[in-house]
Amino acid sequence: MLSKKTTFSLLSVCLMLTACSGKDSASAPGNEGKSGDAASDARTIVDTPTTLTLTQPGLSEEQFNIRYGAQLRTAFPKYTFQYISTTGTNFGDLIATNPQLDLLFTSASGMPTYLTSYKLENSINDLIAKNKYDLNRLQATPIDMQKKLSDGQVYGFPINIGTLVFLYNKDLFDKFGTAYPADNMTWDEVYELARKMTRTDGGVAYKGLMFAWEHIVGWNQLSALYFNTSTNKAQLTNNDQIKRVFENAARIWSIPGNEPPNNAYSLGGMRDWFLKDQTVAMYMDADGLIKMTADALKNWDLAKYPVFPDKKGVGPSPNPTFASITKLSKNRDAAFQVLNYLTSNEYQEWAARNLGYMPSLRDAQPIMEHFGKDIPSFAGKNSKALVFDSYADMQQASPYYGLGVIEMSKAINEHLKGKDVNTVLREANERADKAVAEQLAR
Repeated sequence: MLSKKTTFSLLSVCLMLTACSGKDSASAPGNEGKSGDAASDARTIVDTPTTLTLTQPGLSEEQFNIRYGAQLRTAFPKYTFQYISTTGTNFGDLIATNPQLDLLFTSASGMPTYLTSYKLENSINDLIAKNKYDLNRLQATPIDMQKKLSDGQVYGFPINIGTLVFLYNKDLFDKFGTAYPADNMTWDEVYELARKMTRTDGGVAYKGLMFAWEHIVGWNQLSALYFNTSTNKAQLTNNDQIKRVFENAARIWSIPGNEPPNNAYSLGGMRDWFLKDQTVAMYMDADGLIKMTADALKNWDLAKYPVFPDKKGVGPSPNPTFASITKLSKNRDAAFQVLNYLTSNEYQEWAARNLGYMPSLRDAQPIMEHFGKDIPSFAGKNSKALVFDSYADMQQASPYYGLGVIEMSKAINEHLKGKDVNTVLREANERADKAVAEQLAR
């Protein structure tokens, strides 16, 4: 177990790793094994008193300190971290009244809203080269997404990988004498298991499988994107992959007795069925549901997210949290050392152990061995189910992804009312293109 005090601050006192014994070494986590001018410069930057201003829209200062702040202040004793609380509504006021913003934390889906729409993006390619930072340490998909949005530039690093999880209530499988979901099941196998677990018993209706529609369809394993990233045109119609993803998910709600509340998509209602009523056998949602499930269910576990047969080993599209150095930064070099630390093995393992955050490193398996170990309710769970060899392309490569989410949610509700798939996708495509045109005209 890593102690909170076994941190970068100790390493910096010793001039990092083997520098304690007189050998040159890396100056910050994420640069292990580097030597020369880059390491020397980084040591100087870390030891120089510096003030950094940070924010994450919608995150309170207390939450920020739990996730990052306490670790950063221990890791960088010479730095002063000023956190500014803000919401999405007053984010514009924050930018207008604060001449300095060094680091912006946001999900990938929030980057177009908070980073690029306010023109805060600032390439850190020069800092990556200067510090000899190895981008191959990080999962490739989030970095590739940024490059698609920015003509090859990188604005920040993914701090964790938001992913989809496949949760199940072991008590219900025990109640009905059915084997638990297994790792590496195909969608067809999960569909059949959902049919088997959908039933009425003792006057109680039990659902086989519920899920967060916008995530299951949007963060799909087939890299089927809602928008063409070059033209920003919607591509929901005449697209075999989009149609395949839509039909694959929609068929699960066509199982008699397994319909969503009032036969319309209702995320809150379905979560309540799983977490409160505990009448749903299997549930799929973003990984934030792990902690909620651990708090609500006594007997539960995870299985590996199901796959299409032609995409074995490929996980769903992630939705990482990024830390980006903005154009308002007054201390880019110091801010980059923070990125080094947040993507270090040390911090990544601490976050996995204590917060249940999926590591953003390419070689995540060693860290996943310790996943959730300091979360009492997670003990003994199948954490290996959360790791894939690679991940699908990210929807967030388009700044209009949020519009696609809205239109695809309308599409499933129209389909549940009886409209055919081709019609609802065509109409969703038309609405999405109109919404993009309206935004561009503003």
